[in-house]
Amino acid sequence: MPYHRGPLEGGGGLLPEPRGGDTPPRRFHRLRDDEGGAERPAEGQMKAITAYGILALLAAGAAAPARMGGADSGTVVDPCPAKCSERLARAVESSGSGEPLALWIYFSDHGPFERRPERSLSERSLERRRLRAGSVTDRFDLPVYSSYVSTVRAMGAGLRHVSRYFNAVSAFVEPSRIEELAALPFVERMDIVGTYRRDIVEEPVKAPAPAGAAGADIYGGSYDQLAQIGIVPLLELGYNGSGTRSGSDPVLVCVMDTGFDLDHEALAHINVIARYDFVMGDTVVQNEAGDPINQDKHGTIILGALAGYHEGDLVGPAWGADFLLAKTEIFDVEIMIEEDNWVAGIEWADSAGAEVVSSSLGYIEWYDPEDMDGDTPLCTRAADIAAGHGIIVVTAMGNEGYSCGDAPCDTSLIAPADGDSVIAVGAVDRDGVIAGFSSRGPTADGRIKPDLVALGVQTRSVEYSTIDSYASSSGTSLSTPLVAGLCVQLLEMMPLLTPYSMRELLISTSSRSGNPDNTYGYGLPDGAAAAGIEIEPEIVVLGGAYPNPFAAVTSFDLEVPPGEPVTVRIFDCRGALVRELSAAAASAGEGALVWDGTDSAGSRVATGVYFARISAGGFERSIKLLLIR
Repeated sequence: MPYHRGPLEGGGGLLPEPRGGDTPPRRFHRLRDDEGGAERPAEGQMKAITAYGILALLAAGAAAPARMGGADSGTVVDPCPAKCSERLARAVESSGSGEPLALWIYFSDHGPFERRPERSLSERSLERRRLRAGSVTDRFDLPVYSSYVSTVRAMGAGLRHVSRYFNAVSAFVEPSRIEELAALPFVERMDIVGTYRRDIVEEPVKAPAPAGAAGADIYGGSYDQLAQIGIVPLLELGYNGSGTRSGSDPVLVCVMDTGFDLDHEALAHINVIARYDFVMGDTVVQNEAGDPINQDKHGTIILGALAGYHEGDLVGPAWGADFLLAKTEIFDVEIMIEEDNWVAGIEWADSAGAEVVSSSLGYIEWYDPEDMDGDTPLCTRAADIAAGHGIIVVTAMGNEGYSCGDAPCDTSLIAPADGDSVIAVGAVDRDGVIAGFSSRGPTADGRIKPDLVALGVQTRSVEYSTIDSYASSSGTSLSTPLVAGLCVQLLEMMPLLTPYSMRELLISTSSRSGNPDNTYGYGLPDGAAAAGIEIEPEIVVLGGAYPNPFAAVTSFDLEVPPGEPVTVRIFDCRGALVRELSAAAASAGEGALVWDGTDSAGSRVATGVYFARISAGGFERSIKLLLIR
């Protein structure tokens, strides 16, 4: 699928602007009996619509006996006619229990309707499209014809979601009713809803922030993950998604995950514009009755890495942004997760005005490696449509790196990471070395993936089920919100960046922009470079002590920026502090401190082994000294 740069071929779903509290616009949900899932047609069309729906029902009723036959007809029943996909045909054939199947039912047209889809888009969605898309609306915004929806419901289908992107509904359908639905003239085709089973993710490890880490007074243990991709300079300039620095509205970010618990101290500040549970069909995104244990665990950790803030413990790159929270996944390794929830979530985000989507979810079991071509997976197509509407979609590459055994697997990425319009993120450690579990490219059609990498090994976030503790977790799920947060910062600085230009800006300034591959992609992004910020390099070199051994004095070899505070603490073999020396270096390259072998009282110390701990510019080094009298 080509990237939509000109007049749009991609589109978004329709939602009224959120009104009041956190109740989201109702777009995708388990429908009530009085809802048809689409906007009401013009009054003058109602009779024709009703008549058409009745005729369709009559036609289906008349056709069904001829196809299905009676008890005495001897007619061979075709349980899945030509309108069924091969996957659906196999699913029907293997469903011996008669349990309902989750299906996509695609319609052939939009019926008669009033062509003003922009009326159902929020003002934020319209504004985003004006800024970053080729047109305000397109064919993917056309409403699903309500009479088609109600006809399908009247035939016993249990509706799940209605999709404008695909002019379709997802529904639970008994296998015995599939042929009857296929006989409807406005049903173009049917397919099974894609599913996958979640990997067992690495349990968080509670660990203190690295001692002496640069910026630990503000960023705590999250400093390394921010500094690695150039986020810190943007935070220091005030870019955190709030719009305060640029004098604009906050950036609106949608996080799609398993659920969210905002009781933690580092999440209490987050401004949630709307929330919706696409699994249960309500507005509760925390754990509720019927949810698996720890349902909202994964999403809470991801949100913490993206937007958490508690000085000295955790800082997320987009802590000042506004948020939409979409619960689209069941957190249970024993439960298959349906792809239509993800599609519903991103259409909701589109219509509500999201500017950045961060998704650490993905689908692989349902799709074969040859399907990862950017055009086949439904969630990939939905992500590309959303990008065509001006949404920057950042998604996890997947943790399938070892799915082939001990050696990393080619084309082990998960959908929608195969999309050409999304930013797919892999995982590295603090040294920038790829994590073994991080999925590899290329896509089935030969494109490089991942696009970028970020810290996904022991990434700092909130500790789940606590209100004031912090822990580290691993996975491409954790590297994704870091890159999404960087996109939020850059979008706040440069609000005209389209999804295409954002991706191009990031990969052109990344660490491997000149030599990308299917392990690291284009490498680590550099937020400061992408923003055009020239940072004067501050060289800090903590050398040795000369002479060593020494009899009278020893000098510490330091190279630090002018005025940089330098501290040297001398300890004896028992760990007792003997002397503390401190000074501001007069100029880079100057050895600023000398120890004359005396303690803090000025008395000469005895011959023996001592240890000097040098601190400057957020760095530390320990040196063994030998004093000989």
